[in-house]
Amino acid sequence: MKPIIEQLFNGEIDSFKNFIGTDEYNKCSSEVIKEENEFLKQISQEQRQIYDKLLDIKSQRSVVGNKIHFVYGFKTGFKLAYELLYDEDNN
Repeated sequence: MKPIIEQLFNGEIDSFKNFIGTDEYNKCSSEVIKEENEFLKQISQEQRQIYDKLLDIKSQRSVVGNKIHFVYGFKTGFKLAYELLYDEDNN
């Protein structure tokens, strides 16, 4: 297996392509789809356009937020690893 740093450099690590939903995630997704379908049956075409725009904006916000959390988590993990390996007070 290639070192992870090479995999990152080569673009071989893709969290979206390799995403595997848990049972909890899949259950929530099914509930969202069911409720959204029921909701969409009750609204007009004009309301649907507004709703679709709102979903697009929320999706964009989610991507930005996920990136922020990923970067923070990655940096925190690296700091933890650094401290474990190089902290002078560590025995």
